[in-house]
Amino acid sequence: MSTRSKNLIDLDKLLSIPRFNRKINFGDNSAAIQFTNSNSRLIVSGSREGLNLGGKSIFFDGAAVASGAIASSDNFLALDANNKLVRSNPAANLSFPDDIKLHFGDDNDAHIEYNEDGDDFLVISGSSQGIVLSGSKVQIAGTLEGASPLRIGGELQFVSSGKANAFKFGPNQEAKLFYRDGTDGTLVLSGSNAHGTELQGTAVVVKTTLGLGVGVDNGDITHAITLPNRDNPSGQIKANAFLSYSSQRYKKDIKVLDDPMDTLNKIDGVSFKWKDTDRLDYGFIAEEVGKVLPNIVSWEDNKRDAQGMDYLKIISFLVEATKKQQKEIDKLKQMLE
Repeated sequence: MSTRSKNLIDLDKLLSIPRFNRKINFGDNSAAIQFTNSNSRLIVSGSREGLNLGGKSIFFDGAAVASGAIASSDNFLALDANNKLVRSNPAANLSFPDDIKLHFGDDNDAHIEYNEDGDDFLVISGSSQGIVLSGSKVQIAGTLEGASPLRIGGELQFVSSGKANAFKFGPNQEAKLFYRDGTDGTLVLSGSNAHGTELQGTAVVVKTTLGLGVGVDNGDITHAITLPNRDNPSGQIKANAFLSYSSQRYKKDIKVLDDPMDTLNKIDGVSFKWKDTDRLDYGFIAEEVGKVLPNIVSWEDNKRDAQGMDYLKIISFLVEATKKQQKEIDKLKQMLE
């Protein structure tokens, strides 16, 4: 019998007595293998530098480590040579039991857990500084719910269109903000059914190219503020006063009106009925006034049909005509005296 075989037999006899409470030390006694009794685990204790398990592969007994656990007989997590977390078997599924936290960080203050005992949510809990989702795209398939406020540090793009894809507000989700696609491509801000929409602030500035339409569509906006041509309150403006720019700072070539009575004699005040309501009303015919005072009439592009006229400009002719007429009356009084 060779010396090697004899040494193995002697070592086997030596380790068989006693059967329990046996410990084998290695090196300077900082590393050891220990077995206490039949109900205990075999303890392999590394040195101060740790424990190195080497070999082409390392297997775990499926009866000792449950299948699907972090370390299983066919799949487990490990660190590769670059200190990156990898799976031992990429083709196999890696699973964790319910209500088990996978911790991250030196303080274990971040974790991932499937919360079966709570709300059946997959919980991704970040550190005290939060969570960063990084990538060329971050997609959310489903309903986004969470704590308030939702803060966006960069550009926010909402690419969907139509009322069905609106930002919705309120308990009944009746107030909406959405992009209405189609021929007009309009951003629509729709308030509640009961109280509409309220814009607040130190000032509300509306910057437009065509103007502001109240109750009219884009194509019907012709002025800075355009209301519908209706003989009812929806086509009216109610205010305590209307202030017109009139300072001499804005004017030049100022002259008193010459023969205002002659101008007034060329235009006719008329009574008429509105076609949509048959209501009796009074005023002027803009096209007729435009033949005498074209500058106070607003015209369509064809320069033939009038949109309306500035009634307030007639006041200057009435004032000067009244003054002139009063002078003539005063002269007649003097002649009669």
